[in-house]
Amino acid sequence: MPVDLDLRVLVVDDDADTRSNLCDILALDNIQTETAATAAEALRRTDWHRISAVLLDRRLPDGSAEELLPRLHELAPETAVLIVTGYSDLQGAIAALRQGAADYILKPINADALRASLARLVERRRLTSAKERSEAAFRTLVEAAPCLIAIVRGDRTLAYFSRFAEELTGYRAAEVVGGDYVAQFLCGDCQTSVGEQLQRVLNGTSIRDFENPIRCRDGSHRWIIWNAQLLPDYEGSAGILMVGQDITALKRAQERTLQAERLAAIGQMVAGLAHESGNALARSQACLEMLALEVEDRPEAIDLVARIQKAQNHLQQLYGEVRNYAAPLKLERQAHSLRSIWRQAWTNLADHRRGRSATLRDESDNVDLYCQVDAFRLEQVFRNILENSLAACKDPALIAVVCSTAHLDGQPAVRVAVRDNGPGLTEEQRQRIFEPFFTTKTKGTGLGMAIAQRIVEAHGGQMSAGTPSAPLVLPSPVGEEELKLKGAEIQLLLPRGNL
Repeated sequence: MPVDLDLRVLVVDDDADTRSNLCDILALDNIQTETAATAAEALRRTDWHRISAVLLDRRLPDGSAEELLPRLHELAPETAVLIVTGYSDLQGAIAALRQGAADYILKPINADALRASLARLVERRRLTSAKERSEAAFRTLVEAAPCLIAIVRGDRTLAYFSRFAEELTGYRAAEVVGGDYVAQFLCGDCQTSVGEQLQRVLNGTSIRDFENPIRCRDGSHRWIIWNAQLLPDYEGSAGILMVGQDITALKRAQERTLQAERLAAIGQMVAGLAHESGNALARSQACLEMLALEVEDRPEAIDLVARIQKAQNHLQQLYGEVRNYAAPLKLERQAHSLRSIWRQAWTNLADHRRGRSATLRDESDNVDLYCQVDAFRLEQVFRNILENSLAACKDPALIAVVCSTAHLDGQPAVRVAVRDNGPGLTEEQRQRIFEPFFTTKTKGTGLGMAIAQRIVEAHGGQMSAGTPSAPLVLPSPVGEEELKLKGAEIQLLLPRGNL
């Protein structure tokens, strides 16, 4: 029974009667037809976008179907080619289908068989169009969603990476699609745990609210909470649809809250301990002073008394630093030049520099360094950094402060990098430098950098440490060679605030 297939078909056959018969059959289904008697005539066409299908005689005077198929696919990749032949040649049919023919029809043409073949073609086009519309709708939805969306295949290769995921991680989709998702974005134990979760999804179990950090292009990590489910057929194979929300800010807020609770408990304990022990230390100090008078004629005893007094002073210093570390920070912010603050810190370290060859270089002439900060607190930060650099560097010690404009959470900020010519930081030192009580010095409590980081974070900023792979090259002073600093680098990122 004739149906409306809404097609335009090109009939290519060297026999005029065959062309006419095929056109009559197709007209019954309201199919528009055009004809060509030779391969050359067909190939001269320039309007292939109008042609839905080609009925191609397998053997033409100037070429065979096997020869013409590659050329037709090149000219009209979206056009289906149906081979028409009077030879019931199985090998020929297989060869044509392998070359991309949509079907293989024997002469004499059966109208119902031709109609069924074209109907299948129309159905394939409908399904293809529906799939394209579905994929377009999916991509439109995905691109507009403010969340990280990725599709991972069963072998863990990344098949899709959304635009928001690009913005969040710093990676372009073209860089990571096709690569191993687990190896690219995860570290250490996370690789094992996430791999297990992916396998669960492949086994048919959807997962909800699974949290893990991912590694961004700049080496930083962001915490993501995931929902994931199986896509049984994504472009021909099983895939895992992963939808993630960035919860890094929430994680940091939770960590700050937990840290504040811990510090409050430490503060209460230390305050009580310092108060009770202060009286005992005062009494023992008085006794030591009296003992020193009793043994002033005995140098060895005097030396022992002095060493005990020094140990007591160190113990009092430890109580004081722990109390300061645990105490709440109350900032008194005003507009200050960061340059004036670090120069004041350098001046206050005059005793540490006495008798040494130590230079502080300022490489920040073209940067606006005014920020809303607590100058007293921030001077503590710079004092700790500069004191550590002096302790690490041999003479002649060179410390450089290099600043640049930056942004922090979308707001204007200043990046301050302090680099020295010391030996740099080991991996352990880099990882632990801000841990309370971690120190490589023979003296000190190991709280200086931990306190400094607290002060910077209280300003809404960030503090990090490392040993850069490339040396910092400074302009040479008059008559001197170019200066290269390869040591440790401490970076501060401080918001400007409302100036």
